[in-house]
Amino acid sequence: MKFSVATISLPTLTPAECAAAIKSAGFAGVEWRVEPKPGSISDPVPAHPFLVDHKGTVPLTIEAARDAATLTRHHGLELVGLAPYVEVGDHETLRLVAAMTREAGAPHFRLQAPRISRTGLPYATLFDQTMDFFAAIESEAHSNGVRALLEIHHNTICSSAALAYRLLSHFDPRRVGVIYDLGNLVFEGYEEHSIALDLLGPYLGHVHLKNAAHFRAADGGWKADWTPLEDGEIRVPEFLEFLQSRGYDRWVSIEDMSLNRSPLDTLYHNAAQLREWARSADSRAAACAL
Repeated sequence: MKFSVATISLPTLTPAECAAAIKSAGFAGVEWRVEPKPGSISDPVPAHPFLVDHKGTVPLTIEAARDAATLTRHHGLELVGLAPYVEVGDHETLRLVAAMTREAGAPHFRLQAPRISRTGLPYATLFDQTMDFFAAIESEAHSNGVRALLEIHHNTICSSAALAYRLLSHFDPRRVGVIYDLGNLVFEGYEEHSIALDLLGPYLGHVHLKNAAHFRAADGGWKADWTPLEDGEIRVPEFLEFLQSRGYDRWVSIEDMSLNRSPLDTLYHNAAQLREWARSADSRAAACAL
């Protein structure tokens, strides 16, 4: 496995500062957040602080994608992927994002399924619309020699591996796939990892690593929120060992949006935490070998 950082987790740093900090912390790759199309995204709930005035975002242009690739190479990093926002049915942005991914030399771009909370439409209608759009996504990915990866995300019609597979199983896994997002599964959609990854099979293209837990809300109920990697409901080191045992040797992007530390401090903390977990895993492997 190789570890990268998704720049959504570094909202206070410019792209140049992001690349320098990611390299300094010891990570090998970067996944760049791409700005949304103006006016394309609205949500009835307030935006997370990491999504407001984000300084590390790449503009939605071909030139910006090339600049991001140059910056990434300058710092000795690999460009793992682009994380834009493409609304279902927006063919213009889809074509632009696919071309940006090609020009940046990135292997994939990120997609999200639609949200009932934003559209007010029933699941069946949104599923049919998304199926139609994915035919175009598959075609654009093929034409540009890249892959489109659907991020499993709560509050969407693909909040679990099973729901994502129901959609993607109709398309070529060489051109479309899944971003398996650990933290999002705490909010909604958790399935036993072995079942989920068996189901996804060749559609598993990338992993997002963050953590979350449920907390008592003011109304007496429970609400999920982001936590540091080591403090949430996901047992991260066990999951990483599980991934390794299955032969996963691709990228895992850290996408930590917890608020316990500053974003920069979180970056360095997570780098140290991953090194500690790696040492512990090596020790366990050596003990088993004995």
